[in-house]
Formats: sequence, C-alpha cells, structure tokens
Amino acid sequence: MEFIISTAILLFLVIDPFGNIPFFIEELKDVKQEKCKWLVLREALIALAVLLVFLIAGGQILFWLQISRGSLGIAGGVILFMIALQMVFGTTMVSQKHQAEPFIVPLAIPMFAGPSAITTVILVSGKAGASFFKCTASLIIAWMLATLILMFAKSIARLLGHKAVDASESLMGLLLTAIAVEMLINGIKASFF
Repeated sequence: MEFIISTAILLFLVIDPFGNIPFFIEELKDVKQEKCKWLVLREALIALAVLLVFLIAGGQILFWLQISRGSLGIAGGVILFMIALQMVFGTTMVSQKHQAEPFIVPLAIPMFAGPSAITTVILVSGKAGASFFKCTASLIIAWMLATLILMFAKSIARLLGHKAVDASESLMGLLLTAIAVEMLINGIKASFF
C-alpha cells in the first residue's frame, strides 16, 4: 500500500495539474463550462491511455531503442528539472493558437502526458517491488485527482485567485525540482556505478 500511495503522489506531482491550470484555462477560454469539463475528460482519457501504453510496454520500448533505464532517468531528470524551474520562477509557456477545439495536442500530450510523466511511468514500472497492479493503481489514483482538478480549473482559479494558483505552481515546481534531482542521481548511479 505504501508503494501505491508514494508512487501516486509522485505521478500526481509530475502530471502537475495545478501548474497546468493556467494553460488549460487559456486553451479552453472560448469553450462553455459544461463542454469544457467533457473536453478535459476526453483529453485526460487519451493521456491515461498513452501513459498505460508506456507502463505496459515502456521497458520493451527501451530495449528496442537500446536505451538503459539510467539514461532514461538522466534524460527525464533534465527535462523535469527544466519544467520545474519554469514553474518556480513563473515562466509561462506560450499557448498554441487553435482554430478549433484542442484534440490530443497540446492538452493530452504534452500537458497531461508529457515527457516527464512518460519517463516517470517507465522508471516506476522497473522499480524493485513494483507490480503491474501496484503501478496501474498508482497511475489511476494520480490520474483521477489530476483530472478532477483540471475539470474544475476555471472554478478553482476563480475561487483561489491568480496569486494562489501562481503560489501553488511555484510550490509544485519546488517539489518537482527535488524529484528531478533524485531522478538524475539515480540515473547517474544506474549508469556509472
């Protein structure tokens, strides 16, 4: 149970729903609130499918590409560190302008199931004590919490205000920085020691 909870927390932090609130609001600003919830749910389901594919086949994909888990840990740590720094210092990502409602890109991928989430899912599946059931349970718990937050992103932003949303994004960025450093350290250990 401890593995499931700790892994769910890790995946929740990496998916980073609070950091994604401003982006989702911007992408869906012209969509009515009720339709907005269904769009977020659809994009979240697509992201979940992508993450499940990497949970199931990630190790095999690494084998085919001849990438070690250590190298993946280093690459994932670097990407996550860059994202975390943007969150801590309040750098906003530029939104892509769509003529129609977003589909898969950019909400499902890369905002929900981005490189750091995919990397984390693959690395978690290869941990000692990890089983398919435990990893899947952790992913679904993190996914459900993140999806609920993003479905109500406009309401949360209105309730908390932009300052509180920005503060929570910075706090999540700080936690992600520590996780990124840990991924880097573990990747270096796995590669060289």
